[in-house]
Amino acid sequence: MHKSLANIGTTEMISLPDYGLDNILAKIDSGADSSAIWASNISEKDGQLSYTLFGPSSPNFTGDPIKTRKYSLVTVKNSFGQKEVRYKVDIRIKMADKIIKSKVTLANRANNRFPLLIGRRTLKGKFLIDVSKRNNLLGNQKIILFVSQKSLANTNFVKFIQNEDLNADIVSYEELIFYSGNQTNKILISSNNQDIADYGLGYFITSGVYGHSYVSATIAQYLANRNIDYIDRAVNQCPDPAKIYQYITLSDNSINIPKTIFMNLARLSLAYEKIVAELGIPFVLKDTQGFKGQNNYLVDSKSQFDMIIRQAQDLGIWLLAQEYINNDHDYRFLVLGGQVVLVIKRTRSNQNNHLNNVAQGGTPEIVDVNELPSFLINISIAAAKLFKLQIAGVDIVQDKITKLWYCLEVNQSPQIYTGAFIEEKQIAIAKYLSQRLAN
Repeated sequence: MHKSLANIGTTEMISLPDYGLDNILAKIDSGADSSAIWASNISEKDGQLSYTLFGPSSPNFTGDPIKTRKYSLVTVKNSFGQKEVRYKVDIRIKMADKIIKSKVTLANRANNRFPLLIGRRTLKGKFLIDVSKRNNLLGNQKIILFVSQKSLANTNFVKFIQNEDLNADIVSYEELIFYSGNQTNKILISSNNQDIADYGLGYFITSGVYGHSYVSATIAQYLANRNIDYIDRAVNQCPDPAKIYQYITLSDNSINIPKTIFMNLARLSLAYEKIVAELGIPFVLKDTQGFKGQNNYLVDSKSQFDMIIRQAQDLGIWLLAQEYINNDHDYRFLVLGGQVVLVIKRTRSNQNNHLNNVAQGGTPEIVDVNELPSFLINISIAAAKLFKLQIAGVDIVQDKITKLWYCLEVNQSPQIYTGAFIEEKQIAIAKYLSQRLAN
């Protein structure tokens, strides 16, 4: 019976014969019920669905719209367990010399290594999966080695690896540039603009990065989200996630954040023009581990930028650059056990300060949760869940011009005995602790 079934591995290169597209990287996942493909520009009008396969950052993107009246709506669970409604269409797929008709859901897979996921409904009765098999056409299977600084010792180590018929590159943390936002993240090697997710395996030879272990944890999380193996798994342990770790994680999970650029401080000091080109002006410079609005600056000139960089060097802190979201106020959502129990609106009283934090003079007021859009509640709960926090403060702001919403931060310690409305926060947390004890 099994002789008629094609043998495939856990990853395959497939083709879409109806669209003339070949060498598309696909993940074979028997644990997934249905198949999904990266699509963009999705719209529906008068019973006709229009979409484009893949996105502008994909080598398979043609920009050609596909129109069909044969589609359906399905409810699926996203990466943090929330239900989403997606479109499902029929697509012919060629895999292992077989052409099959498959129903696939259209999804934003811009941040996934695999633009196409093949689930068990497509596989059933047609293929056998060999979990030890990995398609040889997967492209660059080199190893990337992460070190604090390049040295003769680790260069010699690379040579030893190469003598074992392995292909490896060594990269220092100061060579990396982190881009985050618009739900499209990249960590690039500055010398050649290669994405570290193009490698087949990452090895953290050193992970402390001069006391900034969250940098290696961010890289590890980035690789994990793209199904890239790395050593050691302990690197990903980031008990108090710094801002860049948060931004990569939030954006990878379709939570909107301001566009962000992060790199070694010495490299950052030379990148003013690049930052302005990417983020516009003014832009924000802030401490990757700052709290209560400390070391958070709105930059509108090169001279101000240089002064802030010098101060950061003296203080020994690392900064990231971020798009400024023009706003009048923001919201702090107190999430306890997967529920929003309190929302504080924070409005700055000093218009010469871009921060709404109460610690920076902002005026707080409690707002009714029911008066806010339900999707903000869902975003807050999802953001806390991403970092496995049962008690969290999630900060969200709206751009007053574009009306787009952005998540600014997820706080593990949401000012339980400081800041605004201390009694209300403590009562809410006490009730939550009581519930946990009772259960």
